[in-house]
Amino acid sequence: MKLLALLLDSSAIATLLLAVTTGYVVYQVFFSPLAAFPGPFWAKVTYWYWAWRSMRGQAHRDLVNLHQRYGSVPEEAGGKFRKSAVHDTVTGTRPFDLLAQRDEKIHSGQRRLVASAYTMDSIVYLEPMVDSLIVSTMEKLSTLPGDIDLGGWIQLFAFDVIGAISFSRPSGFIEAGDDGGIFRRMQNSLSSISWLMYVDWFYSLYQRLMPVIGNWLAANDRNGHFFNFARQEITARKDRAGNTKDMASQLFAVQHTKTELDDTNIAFMMASNVLAGSDTTSTSARAVIYLLLKNPKSLQRLLDETEERKSDGRLSYPVKFQEAESWPYLQAVMYEAMRLYPAVGRNLDRDVPAGGLRIGDHWVPEGVSLSFHCSCTSKVMILFQTMVGSTAWAIHRIPEIWGPDVEDFRPERWLDEE
Repeated sequence: MKLLALLLDSSAIATLLLAVTTGYVVYQVFFSPLAAFPGPFWAKVTYWYWAWRSMRGQAHRDLVNLHQRYGSVPEEAGGKFRKSAVHDTVTGTRPFDLLAQRDEKIHSGQRRLVASAYTMDSIVYLEPMVDSLIVSTMEKLSTLPGDIDLGGWIQLFAFDVIGAISFSRPSGFIEAGDDGGIFRRMQNSLSSISWLMYVDWFYSLYQRLMPVIGNWLAANDRNGHFFNFARQEITARKDRAGNTKDMASQLFAVQHTKTELDDTNIAFMMASNVLAGSDTTSTSARAVIYLLLKNPKSLQRLLDETEERKSDGRLSYPVKFQEAESWPYLQAVMYEAMRLYPAVGRNLDRDVPAGGLRIGDHWVPEGVSLSFHCSCTSKVMILFQTMVGSTAWAIHRIPEIWGPDVEDFRPERWLDEE
């Protein structure tokens, strides 16, 4: 009898779970505020749909394909769009974080503290450090026999540059010809963060279990390993002292009058430089080289203009920032490469502001999580429940904006003549 009662209880529980699950699915697909928007069935039912696609490393391509399939709708909205809770996955326990800070007042205050180190004038002032690394990198490459992995060397170069402009001390990767495993750690961390942002509740659980199971996802490396690296570099930079100007020294100067910008908060900023700055820089540079090699006509035009500018004294070696900035075709090449290969592949989510949001003929209530990209005609689709989304990968492939040849590398589209 006890066994029968247990079986009946188990059956009742299973029936209840089935009923609740069925009701949930029916509501999500047919009655939720965003049920009228087209999109994949499983995307309406569970966040794990996009988490899984992100784990595969092709979510950015999947988003483009789905945008092309489901089309465009007009988007109208008033009010401010606040970063959604998924950004907490990026922030973790960091109190100082311009990338993921959701409170606009706090973000504004933090930004004012560090803005002087990130102005264009400040970055251009550090150009000699970059020039020195360009020369040493070219010298290193000239000594290598046979074929080389140019993409890998570009990433080594980018990491050295970030170290130089941040702490006046390159990482030494170009000289060694190796990263010591740091890039694999970066890749694991960024990949984990990418899919965990779709299931932020799982990340919260993971953080609680981390003391027991360890940081096997490397998801906390931005606040752990890379923060500790930045903290050590800051201590070493202060010990070296001297008059050399870099980003860290500019923030040290702010400390004299703004004590809230302590070494810990500076380390948070420098960790972002190291983790995000080197990765996005190398991604964009590799895209430029790759697309030029795949498009001989564009490469030849750039080479011809290079020779022309060298002959009339408009180019230095290494090329200066102002020289590159005033070179229309080079700028067009870089813009076009970053259009086709944006460094950030996922959607950046926002909360619907007070008063709600009208998308086409449908109304989205406030408080809903939204990936918002512009206040004009744009591509949107259902991601899950109350989340609609778009990414730079999709925006950069809208034919109405870029023309029918959106997948072609054509720098001329950025020039006045076009």
